[in-house]
Amino acid sequence: MKLSWHVLLNNRKVKPTLATACLVLLLVTSGHSAFAQKTEKRFATAADIQRDSVNRFIKYKTCGTWAAYLPDTLHPEFTPFRQVRINIHVMLDSKGQNNFPDNSIGRQWIKDMITNANARLDKNTKMNLPKGNTTPVLRIPFHYVLTGRPGDPRDDGIYFHRDDSLFFMNKKAKNLTSVYDNRQYQVYGIQNDTVINVFLMEHHPDSVRSKTYRPSNDGIGMGPWAKIVGCYNIWKTPTVMKNGDTLRYSPWDAAALFNHELGHCLGLQHTWNTDDGCDDTPKNPGCWNVNEPPGCTDVSNNVMDYNAWKISYTPCQIGKINKNFYDDKVTRKYLVPEWCTFDESKTVTIESGTSAEWNGSMDVLGNLVVSNNAVLTIHCTTSLPPGGKVILYPKSTLILDGAILTSRCASPFEGIEIISNKKSSPKIYFKNGSVLQNAVHMME
Repeated sequence: MKLSWHVLLNNRKVKPTLATACLVLLLVTSGHSAFAQKTEKRFATAADIQRDSVNRFIKYKTCGTWAAYLPDTLHPEFTPFRQVRINIHVMLDSKGQNNFPDNSIGRQWIKDMITNANARLDKNTKMNLPKGNTTPVLRIPFHYVLTGRPGDPRDDGIYFHRDDSLFFMNKKAKNLTSVYDNRQYQVYGIQNDTVINVFLMEHHPDSVRSKTYRPSNDGIGMGPWAKIVGCYNIWKTPTVMKNGDTLRYSPWDAAALFNHELGHCLGLQHTWNTDDGCDDTPKNPGCWNVNEPPGCTDVSNNVMDYNAWKISYTPCQIGKINKNFYDDKVTRKYLVPEWCTFDESKTVTIESGTSAEWNGSMDVLGNLVVSNNAVLTIHCTTSLPPGGKVILYPKSTLILDGAILTSRCASPFEGIEIISNKKSSPKIYFKNGSVLQNAVHMME
């Protein structure tokens, strides 16, 4: 007797080929496996946590070190890209003169300067010094963004002020009108608590006319405010070279000084006359450029040095800036608070079979997923946005060691969601007084 069998494909009874039979077998076994491994999702409770005997919070030793905040070259998603909020104040005399005019030309020049400042950040370049160095070149994870007052679509973050007593800086002065004078910030500062105020100023016309006064391109960065001095005068009076060429000061040139002074606002120091806390920033050999002064060959290109280039940031400098981005008392308040807006496309996943250890604070902008057979160890403070959650797969491990898992926002994040099946459940360890804070599901 001849046996035959059929299957239904697209609601038609057909006699299968060998390939079709294999497909049917695969579907049947897959369905059986899925049924056998039926999963359960729920938020973790206190019963799911394994705690050590330490009953007080012990801050992890690396939380305050710049090295813990270096961008991970293998996992760029661990370092969120930041936007530093700034505004620009153009200080004019009472006639509206002696600085960039309040028109399309002046405003565009300022916008071009900021565009060029960001382009310099994107072009982080290998250090010139010391010669033969192997200093890594890392991605710089931030940009500057012009920020007007909320609720006013006409406010582009660029302001023009007429003030005969505050439009100029005198580099020879020792108190009022010196570069350290903060009256511009006190009188004209806008959104001081959340935006770095940058003042474009000039040297007084009487000083410029003096044969003993050099109206150089100067500046200062003082945390919440900065001054950039002399851009307009240098721009409007281009230099005629010995060969007859005209050299005009451009927004690209101004952007170098801008990044230097904003570097101070973000927590960096000069590299040459004090200990800046970075071993990878060599001392300035006293050269502005090649053969300037004559005989110079070793020219720095570091942004916090005095040189004609200012286009290189070292790993230590990037780590310091990144660390400060997590400190409410330093520069976190000047960032666009993207860590409070849930973006699922920015979910961070610890892939199956891998392990990760976070030795510094972290901002996760989406969910935080720990896959099967993956281990994540968190030290310091990790923040998730409202609507975000930690998702643990059945064979995953989450270790909090001297850590705070929270939402650094007004509203809480969801909490820790565990996925388990009959065979496996995630492992969760809290060590050294680690805590869960500001979560909808608090594991009570």
